[in-house]
Amino acid sequence: MIEKKSNQNIIPKLEIVDLNFSYANEEEILSDFSLLVNDKQFVSVVGDSGVGKTTLFRTINGLEKINQGYIRLDGFLQSSSFFHLPPEKRPIGTIFQDYALFPHLSVEKNIKYSLNKSNHDKKFYDNIISLLRVDELLDRYIDELSGGQKQRIALARSLVRKPKLVLMDEPFSNLDRKLRIEIRRELKKIFTEIGSTVLLITHDSEEALSLSDKVGFLYDGRIIQFSSPEEIYNRPAHSIIAKSISHSNVIYGEVIDNKVSTFIGDFILDEKFKIKSKIYVNVKPHQLSLDANGDNFKIIDKEFLEGTQLFVVREVDTGIELNIKVPEYGKFEIDQVVGVKILSKNVNKMLE
Repeated sequence: MIEKKSNQNIIPKLEIVDLNFSYANEEEILSDFSLLVNDKQFVSVVGDSGVGKTTLFRTINGLEKINQGYIRLDGFLQSSSFFHLPPEKRPIGTIFQDYALFPHLSVEKNIKYSLNKSNHDKKFYDNIISLLRVDELLDRYIDELSGGQKQRIALARSLVRKPKLVLMDEPFSNLDRKLRIEIRRELKKIFTEIGSTVLLITHDSEEALSLSDKVGFLYDGRIIQFSSPEEIYNRPAHSIIAKSISHSNVIYGEVIDNKVSTFIGDFILDEKFKIKSKIYVNVKPHQLSLDANGDNFKIIDKEFLEGTQLFVVREVDTGIELNIKVPEYGKFEIDQVVGVKILSKNVNKMLE
């Protein structure tokens, strides 16, 4: 649950409260959705396909009218059930998944497209052009650019307007992994340097955790956890979140006091239960290891990650699968029968 006002003296940069949205004669896509983004904060909203990410993006930038609730930016109403500010009047710099650049215009004209005398600050413009390293591209056309260059042009066009909010929809999805990592590092540095307030909407939890001050997980039309990246990684509140980050295992167990008994052994919970309860716990792949002398699991897949191997093992009797990270290369192979050892016993409770 997200607090609607953490401090009455501080006006959030973006304030969304009890937002409901549905298309005509359809079920609600966003239901009592609330989110606060503070000034100069980088916030991400993460969710799988079909949970309402695109709809949220479209309601914030004004492409869709909301049914209930309200959206404020710097304290000024943008949307409610009785009011709707058109997209072109909202002080939002929008970066679309496909960049939405004009192929018939030069790079310079693309960047300056939404500028006029009232919002054209030449010194700030020159600074953005320099920061994003696009000064040598200004005379080119869009079809002459690489994916990374298009990304920087789209960002420059958004930032030169001095928007109160930078709103990004899956901005890295068209880039290869290496370029995504490079661009993410650049953006984080630039946003910090110019003091931007950013809302990123993405399906990529790794992307969100690496960039953000706060991350919200969207599920069933609302945010089910809104916390720092560290808190979400270490203490996911829901099995859906755990499964989307770091290949975590969601394991069913029985608990009394703070000891959880599971089919692979006992764990220690970070809270106590006075009566015996059945719960789900989050066990990360690095908390487990493979035992070459065991015989109750079979390796069904493996994947090379940075510095480790990720193994998928299946219990012979139940068919339950686990993800396990192992640092050694070449020691275990697919179809090998193994056991599972617990290396770290500390876990947290989650909702299913």
